[in-house]
Amino acid sequence: MAHSSSSSNVVYKNEKGVVCNCNCLANVVQAWTDDNPGRRFYSCEKCKTGDEYDCCNFFQWYDVEKPHGWQRDALIGARNVNRQQREEIKSLRNKIRALRENMGPNSTDLKEKTEACDACEGLKREVLILNERSRVYRNVLITSSVGFTVVLGVFIGVLKW
Repeated sequence: MAHSSSSSNVVYKNEKGVVCNCNCLANVVQAWTDDNPGRRFYSCEKCKTGDEYDCCNFFQWYDVEKPHGWQRDALIGARNVNRQQREEIKSLRNKIRALRENMGPNSTDLKEKTEACDACEGLKREVLILNERSRVYRNVLITSSVGFTVVLGVFIGVLKW
């Protein structure tokens, strides 16, 4: 495994109160190297002194054991998938940025056409809804008319009898 990155993320709170050599509360950081995937360690949080940050390079393992076996392999696999997805997202963002820069003066026309198309789609939906309501009202009116005619016929029949 030639790839041994030193990437890490701050992911946990320091609940044990471990302090670094600067007497600052140390951060709990997670390593993502090939040798220690997912293993946590304490690190200096870079104490601020005035307008600058000073770091004492404090290091202490939080997790006693290294990951091993299938857990280690699973962590390395997850790390690699995560890196690949980050690169793909970065690439897509760059493509979007390039497309936005290349749109030029016609971009307003494209934007207006897109907005007009969206407005047309909205109007089409409203027309479909209104047609459905009209159909329902028509059916109610016909049913009511037939019902009224039947009731009126029965009433007239009772009066004649």
